[in-house]
Amino acid sequence: MASVTPIASGSIGGYADDEIDTLHLVTDTTAEADALRRWLHRLPRRLAWRPLWLPAVDVVLATAVLALPVGLTGPQDLAPSAAALLGLGWFLALVATGGWSARSVRDDRLGVLLASIVRAVALTGLGCWVADALLEPSATSDQLLAATTALALLTLLARLVAAALIGRRVPTRVSIAGGVADVQRLLDELHRTPAARFEAAAVCLDRVDLDQVGAIETDDLPVCLGVDRVVESAVAVGAAAILLAPGPALSPDASRRIAWLADEAGLEVYVGTGLLDVNPARAAVTRIGDLAVLQIRTGTPAAPARLVKAVAERLLAALAILTLLPLLATIGLAITLDSPGGTIFSQRRVGRGGELFTMHKFRTMGVDAEQRVDELADRNDATGVLFKMRADPRITRVGAFLRRYSLDELPQLFDVVAGHMSLVGPRPALPEEVARYDVDPQHRLVVKPGLTGLWQVSGRSDLSWPEAVRLDLHYVDNWSLGLDLRILVRTVGAVLAHRGAY
Repeated sequence: MASVTPIASGSIGGYADDEIDTLHLVTDTTAEADALRRWLHRLPRRLAWRPLWLPAVDVVLATAVLALPVGLTGPQDLAPSAAALLGLGWFLALVATGGWSARSVRDDRLGVLLASIVRAVALTGLGCWVADALLEPSATSDQLLAATTALALLTLLARLVAAALIGRRVPTRVSIAGGVADVQRLLDELHRTPAARFEAAAVCLDRVDLDQVGAIETDDLPVCLGVDRVVESAVAVGAAAILLAPGPALSPDASRRIAWLADEAGLEVYVGTGLLDVNPARAAVTRIGDLAVLQIRTGTPAAPARLVKAVAERLLAALAILTLLPLLATIGLAITLDSPGGTIFSQRRVGRGGELFTMHKFRTMGVDAEQRVDELADRNDATGVLFKMRADPRITRVGAFLRRYSLDELPQLFDVVAGHMSLVGPRPALPEEVARYDVDPQHRLVVKPGLTGLWQVSGRSDLSWPEAVRLDLHYVDNWSLGLDLRILVRTVGAVLAHRGAY
């Protein structure tokens, strides 16, 4: 015996059976077949997500270091008993410090990958010291140090390779459940980030929102009515997980019951928080009685971190100025020969906390550029408070080349040295733009504006105003020295590709 459950697909405005395609979920009634189905459904998830292969890899690496006559650390002459004790101690240290945990592999941040290895080295070193004092193993301190160092380096290399491979994994297919507005918000976010770790496979909508269902943009995804059917839909389309959008359609009790069903079906469960641009490192789950709540730590960098950023950026900017002096002089001469006017264009911009400062750039337009803004206002290609033109008649011949490769920004290195700007930060805004800000864009002024930032490496002038604001807010709320470094590296590619530079 088998029961068949239809799941509507695509646009479901009419809900007539003869007007929509259907998928069918066939459920066997025998317990044995059901158990086999759940095990097979779990198998891809086990292979893809659970690092069961890590212990095997570490055993192979440890054998290469400890057991070979000439190991990776050179001639070792470690006695078998010493090698066995060191290998066992290393494995136990990895277990105790989380080196074999899923998080240590899935998280591609170097700090997270390195942390468990460093802790394992410390714990192994302590074990070697105790063993040397109590057991007197037949190995010298130099031999133990060399072998432990090789173990740590190879294990870290394995973690980095694993993180790189998992980072390129196929997105997890999910079935999404919730109210129409909540589900639409999740679908929009998935479409906005095509490289996201999730891919929508099906949608289950609240029956209460029946009158709104026709307005949702599902892109021909299979759709069913009833959030309680999300597990059925996930199994029907071969999804590996369900994604719940909390709201009136999903009470805590309903979410818990759905999670039970998902576990029986071998599906992972994800719950949306509705929070925007919160880095996982800033979030932690805590409890109020039996109720789980999410703690969001502040995104404002601590004073020591800000000091490190300020000192490092000023030093780097000063070094860049000294290195680029011949180029700066050449650009200045080219501007002078190309068109009348000064070499440097100075303009008042808004810095951290709303303070005004004078920003400097190489002049790329005619001297009457600011007086011609009003006559060109109807040709604005930008959105929001910005003014940008793809074919701006005010730009000079040399100026077009400088803008194409962002060379006109180089004098801002002097503003970084002076402390008015950062190497990395939000786009420096004009006072008239700031005067038109609402609440969200005002948050960009919490930090110093930057010579480069997420806005530049993500498209610059090709971005809409809401996209540019969101990128800047993401940077402000999730700042770290590592994020600055990644942006600086990406800036090189963005400049060479001259995306959005005009």
